[in-house]
Amino acid sequence: MSRAGTLGRTLLVVPLLLALLSGSTHGTAPAPAPALGRGLLTLADLPAGYAPWRPEYEPYSASTSPECAVILDELEFNRFRYRGVEYATAGFAAEGPFGPWILENLRRYPTATIADHDLDRVLGVLPRCSSFDLAYRGERPSVSTVRVTPITMAPLGDRSRALWITVNVNGEWAYGEVLVLARAGDVLMVLSQLAFRPPEATTAQTIATRAIERLRTAGF
Repeated sequence: MSRAGTLGRTLLVVPLLLALLSGSTHGTAPAPAPALGRGLLTLADLPAGYAPWRPEYEPYSASTSPECAVILDELEFNRFRYRGVEYATAGFAAEGPFGPWILENLRRYPTATIADHDLDRVLGVLPRCSSFDLAYRGERPSVSTVRVTPITMAPLGDRSRALWITVNVNGEWAYGEVLVLARAGDVLMVLSQLAFRPPEATTAQTIATRAIERLRTAGF
């Protein structure tokens, strides 16, 4: 755009300036981006029996693979946030002590290309996380063995990847998680479906598909 000092040097810009002041130009301002929270799942998107839920993060004292522990903390709990990236979170729990639980994290990047590059970064780490341990101290010390295995799900959004994660605590009990990463434009969806028994594949796919539909409906 020309600086104000140049307007007096030429008469050619006067008609344009008058048009801008009168609002008679044909150009229109870009529509504001929708609020990221509008793209999150709601109770209406889920089967009956769910209620809002907020997970509690439990810090570990040591890990046999700090790289893997950090990347999963980043994805599931937004433990590490990046400048210029917008975040939104929603969580849901089914009635009863055994789940399942659903946690959705959305990240909106400045551009779709940046979102894709960050997904590349994440997917560059996860293949090295086939098995690692997390040690917890405190009143009830424990060791959790985390195993990450790729699984096949129908494609979602512009690009997606699905993983099956199990966490075995002290070799006594375990829970599992379907983790779905999907990019839709400049938004990365991180969808966790956790339970003490493996979810049916069709159920996990249905919820993940609905999550992407919600993003698209919201304008992402």
